[in-house]
Amino acid sequence: MQETNLYTITVPPMMKVLGALSKILDEAAAHAASKATERRPASYFEEALLNDRLIFDQFPLIMQIQRVSDNAKNGIARIAGIEAPSFEDNEKTFAELKTRIEKTLAYLRTVKPEQIIGREDAQVTLPYYKDKYLTASEYASEYLMPNFYFHLVTAYSILRKNGVDVGKDDYIGGLPLKDL
Repeated sequence: MQETNLYTITVPPMMKVLGALSKILDEAAAHAASKATERRPASYFEEALLNDRLIFDQFPLIMQIQRVSDNAKNGIARIAGIEAPSFEDNEKTFAELKTRIEKTLAYLRTVKPEQIIGREDAQVTLPYYKDKYLTASEYASEYLMPNFYFHLVTAYSILRKNGVDVGKDDYIGGLPLKDL
């Protein structure tokens, strides 16, 4: 049985979901390709999907995926007290977003459990809350993971709204079921 700690409740679930998101983007690309016509190539539909949003005051799909990536890499770096890589937010295609996800996963693979375990009481500051902090445990449970999943489910919902054939199994990405 795996011990529950600050690492196991953040890094592995994020890695699993980022992998599922990459597969969902494959489905979105296939959906865009299926709509292509001589007048409107797949890139037309891909761009439309990437720039769609659920409502006018939310980020479009492309930015939702960028925020999923940012939450993963920046959040884990804050908890571990290390520097996160900086990404430019210049992706314009599903392929480029998949590359970003892979770079995020590659970074998360470099973070070792011992860099996070035991840091539950470490102070985590956020640039938009001057002179305030959260403990790493509070940050992970009350801000990081909810925010990470918020942007993930918003991206998923934008794709579902546009007819991309994905469901809960694609979102969850499989369960570690065991025999009784």
